[in-house]
Amino acid sequence: MSRLPAFRFLADAPLTPGREADFEAFWYYTILGAGMTILLVLAAWWVFRSIRPMWRDGNYLAAVLVSGAAGFFCLLFLAMAMTALVGATNHPATPPSFQLGQSG
Repeated sequence: MSRLPAFRFLADAPLTPGREADFEAFWYYTILGAGMTILLVLAAWWVFRSIRPMWRDGNYLAAVLVSGAAGFFCLLFLAMAMTALVGATNHPATPPSFQLGQSG
């Protein structure tokens, strides 16, 4: 497997399912992923909006812990979403054993 430069990582991705039979499943997973992303963004907005009053009241430790935990879970979700995207497509970084099939 060849190393891909970071700026070419997503540019080379054929964002199509491996086989035409997988299109419907890929479409449903896209809807599910969009719904989860919307929920995550709303939850992060709500959490990070509530940190400012904690900080102003002098609860510095609580504000740091809550923002750290929320930031960690946001990054964790982003990592899972990127792993699923790369695994569900025929991206060059996906090992052949994980690819759904030949596209085209």
